[in-house]
Amino acid sequence: MDTARRVVLLEVGMGAIWIALGVLNVGVAGLREAWWVALAAAVTTVAVTYTDEHDLLGWSDWRRYAAAIVAVVAIAVAVGVVAIATDLVVLTVVSGGLAGMGAGLLGYRFVYGVVRPVPESRLGAGKRSV
Repeated sequence: MDTARRVVLLEVGMGAIWIALGVLNVGVAGLREAWWVALAAAVTTVAVTYTDEHDLLGWSDWRRYAAAIVAVVAIAVAVGVVAIATDLVVLTVVSGGLAGMGAGLLGYRFVYGVVRPVPESRLGAGKRSV
């Protein structure tokens, strides 16, 4: 199996599992309540993945790691803010975000994996040096 096929299968599986976890945690009705959280997560996932795979910012690996840490902290703060500002429960917010990330990843990998080839930077991601 070639690298591009492995990337597509891995990330389609991850996206499907994330959607399933979101649905299993709060059900379809819970995701309907947080549809806008899922939409924001899907759009953000596509934008971040595209930016990283096409190296739009030209960041080194250390900057990527730092950005990942900042993103995790920002997501945790955003979940708290959404839970406080709305009547949504934290589990619903997290599940909506998880399902949205899965949907975004599935859509992105469909475009860059099935319709168009997987970007070269993603194929060589395991060979990056620090």
